[in-house]
Amino acid sequence: GLAVIDSVEPPFSFVYGGQPSSDLLKTWKLERTTKKLDKNRNQHTLTYADPKTGLVVRCVAVEYNDYPVVEWTVYFKNTGSADSPILENILALDTRLRQDTSAQDNEFVLYHNVGTPCSPRDYEPLETALTPSVSKTIGAAGGRPTNSDLSYFNLRSGNHGMIIVVGWPGQWSAKFARDEKNGLSVVAGQELTHFKLLSGEEVRTPLM
Repeated sequence: GLAVIDSVEPPFSFVYGGQPSSDLLKTWKLERTTKKLDKNRNQHTLTYADPKTGLVVRCVAVEYNDYPVVEWTVYFKNTGSADSPILENILALDTRLRQDTSAQDNEFVLYHNVGTPCSPRDYEPLETALTPSVSKTIGAAGGRPTNSDLSYFNLRSGNHGMIIVVGWPGQWSAKFARDEKNGLSVVAGQELTHFKLLSGEEVRTPLM
């Protein structure tokens, strides 16, 4: 079926002090915890701590045992005594997928919907073929989360698929970018992030 490729843990990314998280997190202290919420849900927490600036990045994920679903939120907290370096380009979802090569019709197809711009097209179903080198960016408009599009996506390749949802309060954005072969990059989060955190401040990403 659809497979995650080039995957690094965790499935999110950011830039901190001009450096990508793919480089930084390898050197930060990592703690993992798991607890059972109820008979159908397990909560997994990844906590990364920067020993230099005191930034703590916490990814809280809930795994459902009665349905093939996982949801997560990422938190950034400045536990240091000084202002943090610039935190930017936060992507609550950053992953790559590979086609279902077992099927004859294995092209990526994205099913999505118009939001509620108060027009006759409200909630219109849309379909975008993600053929090689094609990319599709979808997002909110004017800070109103459903003013242009809905943040619910059904991605199909062959006989398999994946539903992707961006927690939609605010100016969210998602991009689906096909490479020249059989891979697809999927990123999502708030449309723009570029800020510092004062000592003790904490922010979160949209729920994915």
